[in-house]
Amino acid sequence: MESLLGQGGMSQVYLAEDQKLKGKMWAVKEVLPVEQDGASFLEEAEMLARLHHPQLPQLVDYLITEDGTGFLVMDYIQGPTLQDLFEEKGRELPTAKVVQIAFQLCDILHYLHTFQPRPIIYRDLKPSNIMLNEQSQVRLIDFGVARHFTQGKQTDTMQMGTIGFAAPEQFMGLQTDARSDLYSLGAMLYYLLTGGQYAYLTNKSLDQLNPELPETLTSTIRLLLQENPQHRCQSAMEVKMRLRSIYPDPAHTTDYQKHSNPMPQQDKLIVVGGLFAGVGSTFLAVTIARILNALQIPNALVEQPTIEPDLYMLLYGDLKAPKNYNFAAHSMRVQDQSLASSPWDKGHSTWFPTHPDGFHEDWQPADSFKLLHMIKKPIVLWDISTQWEHPSVQELCHSADDIIVVLDASPGKCNRSSSRANFNRFNSYQQRGKKVHYIANGNMQDHFHKEWITSLPASPLCTMPELPRGEVMRAVWKGECIQDRPEVLKQLMTALSPLLKELLPESCLLVNEGKRAKNSLFSKLKKISNR
Repeated sequence: MESLLGQGGMSQVYLAEDQKLKGKMWAVKEVLPVEQDGASFLEEAEMLARLHHPQLPQLVDYLITEDGTGFLVMDYIQGPTLQDLFEEKGRELPTAKVVQIAFQLCDILHYLHTFQPRPIIYRDLKPSNIMLNEQSQVRLIDFGVARHFTQGKQTDTMQMGTIGFAAPEQFMGLQTDARSDLYSLGAMLYYLLTGGQYAYLTNKSLDQLNPELPETLTSTIRLLLQENPQHRCQSAMEVKMRLRSIYPDPAHTTDYQKHSNPMPQQDKLIVVGGLFAGVGSTFLAVTIARILNALQIPNALVEQPTIEPDLYMLLYGDLKAPKNYNFAAHSMRVQDQSLASSPWDKGHSTWFPTHPDGFHEDWQPADSFKLLHMIKKPIVLWDISTQWEHPSVQELCHSADDIIVVLDASPGKCNRSSSRANFNRFNSYQQRGKKVHYIANGNMQDHFHKEWITSLPASPLCTMPELPRGEVMRAVWKGECIQDRPEVLKQLMTALSPLLKELLPESCLLVNEGKRAKNSLFSKLKKISNR
C-alpha cells in the first residue's frame, strides 16, 4: 500500500501499486469486518462488476482474507474530490461550473436509475464522493451505500446516508428510490451555491441566499428538496432538461447551435398530444415541424412507439422514406445498427415514425430518453397521441419544455371522466412549472363558444384553421405535406402565431422573418426594378 486515500465509518481506501505491472496504480478499498456484513460487501462487489460506464469506478477484482477482511480492487481515479476543489476555491465555484457538474451527475444517475434488471439507487451523493479529472470530467466513487431498488418494497433494510445530503426518507425507515438521489443532488447543489450551507439547517430558499442565480435554477433545486418525493423532480433527465433551458450542455450541443444565433443554446422537447382520439394531434405536430422548417430551424418529429402508427402512412413512407430505412425504436434493439445511418430528412425536419405494423416490445422511460439523446436537433417534437397515462409519456412530460394539448369544440368529450383525469394531470404539470398549451382544432358556433370555454381549465391559446378535408387527403395521397403549400403555410402560421411566440424566442421569429422577407419574390422584383 502506498498511501491512504480516504476513510469512512466501515472502510478505508488505499492507493496501491501493482507488483507485476510496475507503475500501475489501483485504488483498494478495505472493508472491516466482513463477517458482520458479508452480504453487503458481496452485494457491492457484484454491483460494481456489472457496471460499465466511463464515469463510474471499474472493479477489477475482490477478495475476502482468512481474517474476514474484504478488499475491492478498482481503477485509481486521479484528481481532487469536488469537496477538495470547493475548499480550495474558498467555497465559491462559478454557477456555470456547478451546473456543468450537475449535467454529468444527471447522466450518471440516469444510467444507474435505469439499470437492468433492477435500478440502482446510489444513496450517498455528496461532494466528497465525486472526483474531477484534469478535463473536469465527473467520476462517481464509493458505492458502499448503494443498493438495488425493489418495486413494492415499503422500507429499506438499512437507513444510511450522510446527514445534510441524504433524503428525509433515508432516516425515516421508508423506501428510497431514484427521487432520493435527486433530493441529494438538490441538497448538494444548494450546498455548492451557498458557500457550503446545508438546506435542512438554514430553512431559507436558495434565492434568498444567492439572489443572482437564475430563477429556473433556484426553482429546480426547490423542487428537488421537497420533503414528499411525489413533489420532487421525478427523474434525472427531468432535472437535466430543466437546467438546459438556462445553460447549454456541451455534450449535446449541435453544429447548428454552435454556428447559428437565432435559437437559444439548448435543446427543446415539446410533447404534443390529443385530449381524445382523432382530435388532430399528429396533424398539429407535423404542422409545427413544417413551420420550423420554413423558419430554417432544424427539428425532429418522433412518434411515440406505443401508439397506433399513423405518421409513416401520412408521410407516404413507402415512397418517401430512404431506402432501407431503419425505424428508430427497432434499430435501438440491434447493436450494430446506427440510428444516424439513414435519417429521413425533409428539409430541416427529420421524421421518426413508428413501423406501420406497430412496435410490440416493451417500451420503458429509459428507451425514450435514449432515443431523445440520440437526436441532435435543437427542437424535438414528440407525438404521444392520447397516451398521457403511459409511464414513458409521463416521464417525457416531466422533462418537456412545453406540453401541447389538442382538443376540439366538443363539450361532451371534454367532460368525459378520462378527459377530466387528464385535465388534473395537466394541472399538476403546470403546478410543477411546466408550460401547458391548449390548442383548439376548429371553432364552435358563437352561441355555444362561451359555454365551451368555461368548461375548460384554461382558454385555448389559439385555434387550428379548418382546412378543406378533400385537399388534405389529396395531398396525403400524393405523398405531400399540405402544410408546405405556401398559401396553407401562411394561414397556419398566422393562426398559430400565439403558440409560436410561446415556443420560440422572439429573436428567432424576428431574425427568420427578416430572412424570409429578404428572400421573398417581392424583394427580388424590387431589386430588379431598381436596377
